[in-house]
Amino acid sequence: MKMHNKFKKTIVPFLSLVAFTLLVIPSQIAAQHNDIFTGHDDLDADITDRMLHDDAEYAMTTREGSVDLMLTDNTVVIQFSDRFLSDLDDEIRSEADVDEASVLAEVLTSMISSGVNTLLNHALEIPIREIREVYYKDGKLHIIDYDGEEIFGELEIDDVYIMEDFTRRDARRFVSQAERRMI
Repeated sequence: MKMHNKFKKTIVPFLSLVAFTLLVIPSQIAAQHNDIFTGHDDLDADITDRMLHDDAEYAMTTREGSVDLMLTDNTVVIQFSDRFLSDLDDEIRSEADVDEASVLAEVLTSMISSGVNTLLNHALEIPIREIREVYYKDGKLHIIDYDGEEIFGELEIDDVYIMEDFTRRDARRFVSQAERRMI
């Protein structure tokens, strides 16, 4: 199997993780207080249904188009973008078409596609009350919790740090909107 597009670095290691997660530890993600996404084990965050941009008070997408960061009245929401999920699904299906057609390959492709969509088709929601500070500096959006830890600071997709991939204008608007809610 040889992948030719931007998902090359993301999909192979991720599919192994997805398969393991779906088969072995489905209930442990919630039990770990969602620190798999934020890097914090004491942050009050919830995995929730995806949100439409129209349902948010403010929404922006990374330049690369893979992640949405949104604000509601009392939460910060992060999720994979619709485009990213669609492209990932197309990539999984196109790889299945390249492989030899067999019943086993079709079943595995269906399971993987379904599992990836089920796992990734959610959002992570963090209450504004968990955030001490939000600012934009040196091309990077910073969201700091009350322990002084940066939220999403190390989150990357295809070697691109998410918090560095928002336009300056979008990031500054996000900061302004978030600060209004933090008062």
